[in-house]
Amino acid sequence: MEISYNEVLCFYRAALKSSFFKKVRYRFILFLIPLIALFIRILGRTIRWRKRYEFGKDRGKIYALWHGHALGLALFGMDRGIVVLVSRFRDGEIAARLLKYLGFEVVRGSTEEGKSYKGGRTATKKLIELLKEGKNIAITVDGPKGPPFKVKKGVVYLAQKTGGKIIPVCVRFGGYIKLNTWDEMIIPKPFTKGEVIIGEEIFISPTEDLENARKRLEEILNKLSSDA
Repeated sequence: MEISYNEVLCFYRAALKSSFFKKVRYRFILFLIPLIALFIRILGRTIRWRKRYEFGKDRGKIYALWHGHALGLALFGMDRGIVVLVSRFRDGEIAARLLKYLGFEVVRGSTEEGKSYKGGRTATKKLIELLKEGKNIAITVDGPKGPPFKVKKGVVYLAQKTGGKIIPVCVRFGGYIKLNTWDEMIIPKPFTKGEVIIGEEIFISPTEDLENARKRLEEILNKLSSDA
């Protein structure tokens, strides 16, 4: 019996989509995390940063950034004790372990209130406590799965509840690769120039409408990104 090339290709694609293969791939990535973290650290040391931002001077601030800029900020902000919100999705476990290797603190869950299955209430309560303790928190405001470049209300709700100011952040690199992913993830090339671009701090008053605040932050981040 002859088996055609297309039949072999279909079988291979089906195998890649199987739950068994996904579990094997997931465990393999977890196994490689220390090596990936080492590679990221080496890459970060090659970046020629200009106008270095001093995270250490901030207390109880919320860094708001697009998901696609997360790696860029991670390269700059390693080992500074910044708290990062990571989703409870399975991919979030990979991100959480990697971030810990890079010197970040991690809170698992979501800032979407009322969505208990995402850990919304628990995560928000924990973040409020950390902000009041003076910890700085980074949130990818269009994560974890988009839509891209659309701010979700969780970050402005958090700022309003705590009085913590939001600092819009994006990164700019002289040479980079933009992945064909939903978030258009930016990966800098080794030895390129890099810059962390900081927008004006945003205060959300107790009486401000959250939708208006959300749109205000979204406009600022889009302006920063276009400038970058």
